This record gives sequence, C-alpha cells and structure tokens, in this order.
Amino acid sequence: MFEEYIIAIVSATVLGLILRLPILPDKPMRNSWMISIIFPTVILAVGFFAIFNYFKVYNNIYTAIIIGIFSAVFSKFFLERVFPKPEIGEQA
Repeated sequence: MFEEYIIAIVSATVLGLILRLPILPDKPMRNSWMISIIFPTVILAVGFFAIFNYFKVYNNIYTAIIIGIFSAVFSKFFLERVFPKPEIGEQA
C-alpha cells in the first residue's frame, strides 16, 4: 500500500528533474512562491494518490506512476494559471 506512494513521489521527482524544476524554492523558503519539486509537486502527487486510494479507484503501481507524471506536468505548466502568485506587498 505504501509502495505506491513512494512510486508516485519518485515518478513526480524524476519528471520534475527532467522538466528542470528546481529542487528547493528560493531562500527564505517561507516567503518564496517559487514552484519546486519538493513543494508543491511531491505534495500534489501524494495528495492525488491519497484521494484515489480513499475512493478505491485504481490504486495500483500504474496509477501511482500516472499521478506522479500528472503532478509534475501540472506543477510546471498549469499551477500558476490555476493559483496565481500574490502581488508583492499584498496582505492576506
């Protein structure tokens, strides 16, 4: 069961490296809105696989690989369109 989570993390990390995502965001990390492999790519892969696992929808090795690929591509090309960066100086 936990092997699939590891496979999703590894596939997201490998494709993130191929897509040239940075491994860590800029420093200081708490103020950085830079997309990286550690956050949010791997977190998205684990979250999506947890959703699939919860609903018992195709939770196997192939699904873990596909979810890892999807999370890396989503982080690289679509994440800033869905969730734009806040403007500098904007208070939440």
